[in-house]
Amino acid sequence: FWWSSRSQRELNFPEILWRFFYELTMDASALSVALKRVRLKKNKEVNDRSAPMTKAGLEKKDLDQYYKDVQDTYVESWEPLLTEKGLTFRTAYVPMDKKEAEAMVKAYEAYEKLSEEEQKGKHFDKFYTMLLKNPTFLKMQETLQKQIDSCLNLFKCEKVFVKGSSRSAKDAVIELPNMTADFESRCQRVRKQKGKGGECDLNSGVVSLLGAGKDAMSGTSAQYFLQLFVRSERIYQDMTLALEMEEFKSGWAIREWVDVDIGMEFRGFIYRRKFCALCQYDYLVKVKDLQDSKKRQDIKSRIKNFYADSVAPALHREGSPFQSYVADFAIDTTGKCE
Repeated sequence: FWWSSRSQRELNFPEILWRFFYELTMDASALSVALKRVRLKKNKEVNDRSAPMTKAGLEKKDLDQYYKDVQDTYVESWEPLLTEKGLTFRTAYVPMDKKEAEAMVKAYEAYEKLSEEEQKGKHFDKFYTMLLKNPTFLKMQETLQKQIDSCLNLFKCEKVFVKGSSRSAKDAVIELPNMTADFESRCQRVRKQKGKGGECDLNSGVVSLLGAGKDAMSGTSAQYFLQLFVRSERIYQDMTLALEMEEFKSGWAIREWVDVDIGMEFRGFIYRRKFCALCQYDYLVKVKDLQDSKKRQDIKSRIKNFYADSVAPALHREGSPFQSYVADFAIDTTGKCE
């Protein structure tokens, strides 16, 4: 279960890469070639609707309310209420102070000034080594690693997912070589399953792409995650916004990694505490189980009952700020609804 007051979701890199599929070929193998030789240029107008939406000219009371609404979306605000009842993935936190947030902001700004070549491979490794010369950044990595190690032991899981208080760094996974390699491997498995001459069709290719991007968000190393964060515009935006607030509050959330197949995550819309709608989270793909009306109805009923019987009572306690929001639900590979 994931909660946010933001009513729109973002799928920046899959949506852009979808155009590669459509414009280049119906065979997903061409995308792996494109991923190796094409670097996406930043658009001045980024259609990431989960980004902070501050406006000049707001009165202080309105700005304060906006900041409060943003902080209500932080995982620290809702996760403990759900974990207490065993309703979401177990999570631990690494609080951050202003000095560390400023170091993250400066790191991203320095990264953006690098040339295309300097942002890759050994050149990036050299850049990251330079960042570690900052005692604040080095301490942040050491602290995060200790907590990751603790969580791996406590949660009894092989990997964890680390995100900011507000959002993840999923916009940056496209920069990772392991993501591209995993994508190619998934497409190859599809071809083998189809036998001699089999191709990875468009839908299977997008499923492979989303799956590789999802798995690239897991790991065991603080360095791996911080290298992802310094590349992430989403993390940069959230850190910048947090530093603008009168009461600074931000950090890293370390969550146990649970496998969820592409297509088995759903977004629910709650308005004034009434469950109004449910849709497929990864809307770019066709999922076999969701084409079956009986299975689709079963999934819908399970999620609605899970929300009504468990999630709503946990969130809607006396004094709770949670009135209208979107909620992400998942049915993991063991069949558990979370």
